[in-house]
Amino acid sequence: MGNVKNNLKEIKTIKEIPEEELVTGGTFACGGCNAIYGTRLTLKALGKNTIMVNTSGCMTLTAIYPFTPYKVPWVHNAIENGASTASGILMGLKALKKDKNTNIVVYAGDGATYDIGLQALSGMVSRNEKIIYICYNNGTFGNTGFQKSAATPYGANTTTTPPGKKSEIGNIFKRKNIVKMMHINGAAYSATASTSHPVDYINKLRRAAKSGGPAFIDLLCPCIPGWGIEESQGSRIGEKLVESGMWPLYEINKKGEFILTHKPKMIPVKEAMKNQKRFQHLDSKQIKEIQKIINTEWEKIKKGGIWTTEFY
Repeated sequence: MGNVKNNLKEIKTIKEIPEEELVTGGTFACGGCNAIYGTRLTLKALGKNTIMVNTSGCMTLTAIYPFTPYKVPWVHNAIENGASTASGILMGLKALKKDKNTNIVVYAGDGATYDIGLQALSGMVSRNEKIIYICYNNGTFGNTGFQKSAATPYGANTTTTPPGKKSEIGNIFKRKNIVKMMHINGAAYSATASTSHPVDYINKLRRAAKSGGPAFIDLLCPCIPGWGIEESQGSRIGEKLVESGMWPLYEINKKGEFILTHKPKMIPVKEAMKNQKRFQHLDSKQIKEIQKIINTEWEKIKKGGIWTTEFY
């Protein structure tokens, strides 16, 4: 494995995405699951010379011993220690002198990243280890019943933040600013991405692989059952979140430069929310409040500032 060189050339169009599939069909993922689609794109971007570490979560159900849909080494571990396991793999490869051309990738949900596994992730970054950490972000603890995580957007209805008399808006907290946090912590590369924009995501993966150090990508993966959307609409919903400005696509390089990688059309947030059951309880006043927050953030971005609230 270590003798194979990676082809990490950036692409411009969907037609340039590699055709080879390194994830087979027949997994236990939900119909239309964008997280498994994200795995497919990840391996198309990085190729066979990749080792994937998966923390307990939705993607655990895709490979149940002795069966696996993956054509690369795939390691399952506990929800809190994906980054630690990846660090151990990196040390083993270094001892064997096979670390130079091998991509070590952690693919973990937002509950395992923003919350339970944050300590291990922070340690991985602070040790300056050459590992790509991808958070497949559906805004909840999806595998255990769609409870709130630190990635849950303000106003969302989850099983632990239901709208009611004490909180008509649902979740009252804003999303943790984890991309900026990883940059400040010392990541060589940190970025947001979305499965609805595969070319942007693939290019960011390849930049991450070339960064020479720890890299973090927060990948928006619309959740079919958790968000209450149609199986065929995952990518479309993701696209609307991007185009409304609720999920900005950007990167922060080693120099600390904030680069917007996609200029959204800024469609109304009401349009982005309307087909998601998790937002159906919101009234016009609450939606206007959310729109105001998004508009304020984008005024900062236009002036060259970094997205600060991490609202989405």
